[in-house]
Amino acid sequence: MSATSVKNWRVTLVVLGLLLLALGAYVMVDTVTPGKIAGVALWLLLALIVHDGIIALVTFGVAFLLRKAGRTIPIAVLAIVQAGLVLCSIFAIIVLPAAYKKSIGANNSTVLPLDYAPSLVIFWAVVAVLTGLAVVGYTALARRQKDRPSVSQD
Repeated sequence: MSATSVKNWRVTLVVLGLLLLALGAYVMVDTVTPGKIAGVALWLLLALIVHDGIIALVTFGVAFLLRKAGRTIPIAVLAIVQAGLVLCSIFAIIVLPAAYKKSIGANNSTVLPLDYAPSLVIFWAVVAVLTGLAVVGYTALARRQKDRPSVSQD
């Protein structure tokens, strides 16, 4: 792909994103009360703070500590661990408000029928186990590839 082609795709995607953003803003202003718009704006602000202040910081910190713990940790292992952290963080952002609302009570008990906090903890445990298995699997595969004799094409 040429540099011009890549630039054209980028410009097209940015313009498409801006058009969709404008459409979303129009629909929101047209259909949502101003008080609810303020609530959405507050939620977006808090999501930005949580993402930049907590999720990105924790992900960076774990990667930094892993790098300091052993300088021979492959970049793929760091990527696997970071993917697990990001997945857990995204689900926390989605589930924690529901768990909080359930804890303080809802007007209608059928709106939040599940036990969200224990489910989130179970999800985190499953992601931790799968992340660990992925790291072990990658490490074993990399070691096997390293120990395999090279085949020369003379």
